[in-house]
Amino acid sequence: MPRKFTAAILFTLMFASLSFAAPVPPSKGQWAFPLEDTLTLYRKADSSSRSEEIRMPQKWISVPSAVRDDDNFLWYKVTVNGKSGWLPQNGIRLKMGGKSKLAANLLKNYVKARRKVMDNPRGWSSSIEDGFTEYSTDGGMFRVIDGRRGVEDVFFSTNDYKICREFLGVDLIDWSQPEVRSKLGTPTMRETPYESPEISILSFELEGSNMTLSVLERREDGDTEGTVYRVELYAGRTGEPEY
Repeated sequence: MPRKFTAAILFTLMFASLSFAAPVPPSKGQWAFPLEDTLTLYRKADSSSRSEEIRMPQKWISVPSAVRDDDNFLWYKVTVNGKSGWLPQNGIRLKMGGKSKLAANLLKNYVKARRKVMDNPRGWSSSIEDGFTEYSTDGGMFRVIDGRRGVEDVFFSTNDYKICREFLGVDLIDWSQPEVRSKLGTPTMRETPYESPEISILSFELEGSNMTLSVLERREDGDTEGTVYRVELYAGRTGEPEY
Protein backbone atom coordinates (compact mmCIF):
# COMPACT_ATOMS: atom_id res chain seq x y z
CA MET A 1 0.00 0.00 0.00
CA PRO A 2 1.50 3.41 -0.92
CA ARG A 3 2.41 5.52 2.11
CA LYS A 4 3.15 8.84 0.43
CA PHE A 5 0.61 11.35 -0.78
CA THR A 6 0.32 15.11 -1.23
CA ALA A 7 -2.06 17.46 0.52
CA ALA A 8 -3.74 18.35 -2.77
CA ILE A 9 -4.54 14.71 -3.55
CA LEU A 10 -5.60 14.15 0.03
CA PHE A 11 -8.21 16.90 0.05
CA THR A 12 -9.53 15.79 -3.35
CA LEU A 13 -10.08 12.34 -1.85
CA MET A 14 -11.60 13.82 1.26
CA PHE A 15 -14.31 15.80 -0.49
CA ALA A 16 -14.96 13.03 -3.02
CA SER A 17 -15.62 10.63 -0.15
CA LEU A 18 -17.69 13.01 1.93
CA SER A 19 -20.05 13.95 -0.91
CA PHE A 20 -22.28 16.68 0.49
CA ALA A 21 -24.07 17.51 3.69
CA ALA A 22 -27.50 15.99 4.20
CA PRO A 23 -30.30 17.25 6.45
CA VAL A 24 -30.17 15.89 9.98
CA PRO A 25 -31.79 12.42 9.96
CA PRO A 26 -34.54 11.30 12.35
CA SER A 27 -33.11 10.22 15.70
CA LYS A 28 -34.65 6.74 15.63
CA GLY A 29 -34.73 4.02 13.03
CA GLN A 30 -32.73 3.27 9.91
CA TRP A 31 -32.80 5.87 7.14
CA ALA A 32 -31.24 6.35 3.71
CA PHE A 33 -30.19 9.58 2.04
CA PRO A 34 -29.61 9.45 -1.75
CA LEU A 35 -26.30 10.92 -2.88
CA GLU A 36 -27.47 11.11 -6.50
CA ASP A 37 -30.39 12.85 -8.20
CA THR A 38 -31.52 9.58 -9.82
CA LEU A 39 -30.95 5.97 -8.78
CA THR A 40 -32.07 2.57 -10.02
CA LEU A 41 -34.90 1.01 -8.01
CA TYR A 42 -35.00 -2.79 -8.30
CA ARG A 43 -38.00 -5.01 -7.76
CA LYS A 44 -35.87 -7.45 -5.78
CA ALA A 45 -32.51 -7.25 -4.00
CA ASP A 46 -30.92 -8.54 -7.17
CA SER A 47 -29.30 -6.55 -9.98
CA SER A 48 -30.82 -8.93 -12.55
CA SER A 49 -34.39 -8.20 -11.43
CA ARG A 50 -36.70 -5.70 -13.09
CA SER A 51 -35.74 -2.10 -12.46
CA GLU A 52 -36.40 1.51 -13.34
CA GLU A 53 -34.60 4.81 -12.95
CA ILE A 54 -36.35 7.09 -10.50
CA ARG A 55 -35.87 10.66 -9.39
CA MET A 56 -34.69 10.68 -5.79
CA PRO A 57 -35.97 13.20 -3.25
CA GLN A 58 -33.29 15.08 -1.34
CA LYS A 59 -34.52 13.87 2.02
CA TRP A 60 -34.12 10.89 4.34
CA ILE A 61 -36.08 7.80 3.30
CA SER A 62 -37.16 5.12 5.76
CA VAL A 63 -35.37 1.76 5.41
CA PRO A 64 -37.50 -0.87 7.18
CA SER A 65 -35.07 -3.65 6.21
CA ALA A 66 -31.68 -4.28 4.62
CA VAL A 67 -30.19 -7.49 3.23
CA ARG A 68 -26.91 -8.66 1.73
CA ASP A 69 -26.74 -10.44 -1.61
CA ASP A 70 -24.54 -13.38 -2.57
CA ASP A 71 -21.60 -11.01 -3.10
CA ASN A 72 -22.07 -9.49 0.37
CA PHE A 73 -23.26 -6.13 -0.95
CA LEU A 74 -26.06 -4.34 0.90
CA TRP A 75 -29.56 -3.65 -0.45
CA TYR A 76 -32.08 -1.30 1.15
CA LYS A 77 -35.85 -1.73 1.10
CA VAL A 78 -37.50 1.65 0.41
CA THR A 79 -40.63 3.32 -0.86
CA VAL A 80 -40.03 6.35 -3.09
CA ASN A 81 -42.83 8.39 -4.67
CA GLY A 82 -45.26 5.57 -3.94
CA LYS A 83 -43.04 2.91 -5.55
CA SER A 84 -41.54 0.15 -3.39
CA GLY A 85 -38.37 -1.74 -4.19
CA TRP A 86 -34.69 -2.15 -3.37
CA LEU A 87 -31.75 0.22 -3.73
CA PRO A 88 -28.19 -1.11 -3.88
CA GLN A 89 -25.68 0.38 -1.45
CA ASN A 90 -23.77 2.55 -3.90
CA GLY A 91 -25.05 6.10 -4.01
CA ILE A 92 -26.66 5.85 -0.57
CA ARG A 93 -25.76 7.24 2.85
CA LEU A 94 -27.35 5.06 5.54
CA LYS A 95 -28.09 6.39 9.00
CA MET A 96 -27.37 3.53 11.41
CA GLY A 97 -26.79 4.64 15.00
CA GLY A 98 -26.25 7.62 17.26
CA LYS A 99 -23.10 9.46 18.19
CA SER A 100 -20.21 7.25 19.19
CA LYS A 101 -18.80 7.25 22.71
CA LEU A 102 -16.19 4.65 21.75
CA ALA A 103 -14.88 6.80 18.88
CA ALA A 104 -14.91 9.85 21.17
CA ASN A 105 -12.49 8.04 23.46
CA LEU A 106 -9.86 8.28 20.69
CA LEU A 107 -9.97 12.09 20.60
CA LYS A 108 -7.89 12.60 23.74
CA ASN A 109 -5.12 10.46 22.30
CA TYR A 110 -5.31 12.38 19.02
CA VAL A 111 -4.99 15.78 20.70
CA LYS A 112 -1.99 14.58 22.71
CA ALA A 113 -0.21 13.28 19.58
CA ARG A 114 -1.04 16.41 17.59
CA ARG A 115 0.37 18.63 20.34
CA LYS A 116 3.54 16.56 20.40
CA VAL A 117 4.10 17.13 16.68
CA MET A 118 3.34 20.84 16.96
CA ASP A 119 5.81 21.22 19.83
CA ASN A 120 8.52 19.21 18.07
CA PRO A 121 7.71 18.71 14.35
CA ARG A 122 10.68 16.51 13.64
CA GLY A 123 9.96 14.60 10.43
CA TRP A 124 6.90 16.76 9.73
CA SER A 125 6.78 19.84 7.48
CA SER A 126 4.46 22.76 8.17
CA SER A 127 2.90 25.53 6.12
CA ILE A 128 0.31 28.26 6.61
CA GLU A 129 -2.39 28.97 4.06
CA ASP A 130 -5.83 30.64 4.25
CA GLY A 131 -5.66 30.77 8.04
CA PHE A 132 -4.85 27.06 8.44
CA THR A 133 -1.63 25.57 9.68
CA GLU A 134 -0.93 22.28 7.96
CA TYR A 135 1.53 19.61 9.11
CA SER A 136 2.39 16.74 6.79
CA THR A 137 4.66 13.74 6.53
CA ASP A 138 4.79 10.57 4.45
CA GLY A 139 1.45 8.84 5.04
CA GLY A 140 -0.28 11.49 7.11
CA MET A 141 -1.25 15.11 7.64
CA PHE A 142 -3.37 17.33 9.86
CA ARG A 143 -4.72 20.86 9.74
CA VAL A 144 -5.43 23.21 12.64
CA ILE A 145 -6.40 26.80 13.26
CA ASP A 146 -3.89 28.22 15.72
CA GLY A 147 -5.58 31.33 17.08
CA ARG A 148 -5.82 33.49 20.15
CA ARG A 149 -8.24 31.10 21.80
CA GLY A 150 -5.94 28.13 21.28
CA VAL A 151 -5.64 25.37 18.72
CA GLU A 152 -8.76 24.23 16.87
CA ASP A 153 -8.61 20.84 15.17
CA VAL A 154 -9.87 20.84 11.58
CA PHE A 155 -8.77 17.74 9.72
CA PHE A 156 -6.52 14.68 10.04
CA SER A 157 -5.88 11.85 7.59
CA THR A 158 -3.56 8.89 7.39
CA ASN A 159 -3.07 5.70 5.42
CA ASP A 160 -0.10 4.63 7.55
CA TYR A 161 -0.57 2.11 10.37
CA LYS A 162 2.14 3.66 12.58
CA ILE A 163 0.66 7.16 12.33
CA CYS A 164 -2.83 5.79 12.91
CA ARG A 165 -1.70 4.04 16.08
CA GLU A 166 0.30 7.06 17.28
CA PHE A 167 -2.56 9.54 16.81
CA LEU A 168 -5.62 7.41 17.60
CA GLY A 169 -4.12 4.84 19.95
CA VAL A 170 -5.20 2.00 17.67
CA ASP A 171 -4.02 0.82 14.26
CA LEU A 172 -7.14 0.55 12.08
CA ILE A 173 -5.31 0.27 8.75
CA ASP A 174 -6.00 -3.06 6.99
CA TRP A 175 -8.73 -4.00 9.48
CA SER A 176 -11.92 -5.60 8.19
CA GLN A 177 -15.32 -4.04 8.81
CA PRO A 178 -16.22 -6.58 11.54
CA GLU A 179 -12.95 -5.75 13.31
CA VAL A 180 -13.63 -2.02 13.10
CA ARG A 181 -17.14 -2.44 14.48
CA SER A 182 -15.92 -4.69 17.29
CA LYS A 183 -13.63 -1.82 18.36
CA LEU A 184 -15.82 1.21 17.66
CA GLY A 185 -19.37 -0.16 17.72
CA THR A 186 -22.18 0.79 15.34
CA PRO A 187 -21.30 3.63 12.93
CA THR A 188 -23.43 6.73 12.91
CA MET A 189 -23.51 6.50 9.11
CA ARG A 190 -22.20 4.32 6.30
CA GLU A 191 -22.08 5.15 2.62
CA THR A 192 -20.75 3.99 -0.72
CA PRO A 193 -19.94 6.38 -3.59
CA TYR A 194 -22.15 5.75 -6.63
CA GLU A 195 -19.27 5.04 -9.01
CA SER A 196 -17.27 2.99 -6.48
CA PRO A 197 -19.32 0.08 -5.09
CA GLU A 198 -16.10 -1.45 -3.72
CA ILE A 199 -15.72 1.46 -1.26
CA SER A 200 -17.45 1.67 2.12
CA ILE A 201 -17.16 4.72 4.36
CA LEU A 202 -18.04 4.25 8.03
CA SER A 203 -18.62 7.53 9.86
CA PHE A 204 -18.58 7.75 13.64
CA GLU A 205 -19.81 11.12 14.90
CA LEU A 206 -18.08 11.71 18.21
CA GLU A 207 -20.19 11.99 21.33
CA GLY A 208 -19.51 15.23 23.20
CA SER A 209 -17.84 17.07 20.31
CA ASN A 210 -18.63 18.30 16.82
CA MET A 211 -16.19 15.96 15.10
CA THR A 212 -16.46 12.83 12.95
CA LEU A 213 -14.14 9.86 12.58
CA SER A 214 -14.31 8.48 9.03
CA VAL A 215 -13.03 4.97 8.25
CA LEU A 216 -12.62 4.24 4.53
CA GLU A 217 -12.61 0.63 3.36
CA ARG A 218 -11.96 -0.91 -0.04
CA ARG A 219 -12.80 -4.38 -1.38
CA GLU A 220 -10.39 -5.98 -3.81
CA ASP A 221 -11.58 -8.32 -6.57
CA GLY A 222 -12.80 -11.60 -5.12
CA ASP A 223 -13.02 -10.33 -1.54
CA THR A 224 -16.29 -10.46 0.39
CA GLU A 225 -15.08 -7.92 2.98
CA GLY A 226 -13.27 -4.65 2.53
CA THR A 227 -10.27 -3.55 4.55
CA VAL A 228 -9.40 -0.09 5.86
CA TYR A 229 -7.09 1.93 3.60
CA ARG A 230 -7.52 5.40 5.13
CA VAL A 231 -8.73 6.99 8.37
CA GLU A 232 -9.87 10.62 8.68
CA LEU A 233 -10.96 12.85 11.56
CA TYR A 234 -12.63 16.16 10.77
CA ALA A 235 -14.62 18.97 12.35
CA GLY A 236 -18.34 18.75 11.62
CA ARG A 237 -20.88 15.98 11.23
CA THR A 238 -20.92 13.34 8.50
CA GLY A 239 -20.30 14.90 5.09
CA GLU A 240 -20.20 18.38 6.54
CA PRO A 241 -16.63 19.42 7.35
CA GLU A 242 -16.68 22.90 8.84
CA TYR A 243 -13.63 24.02 6.86
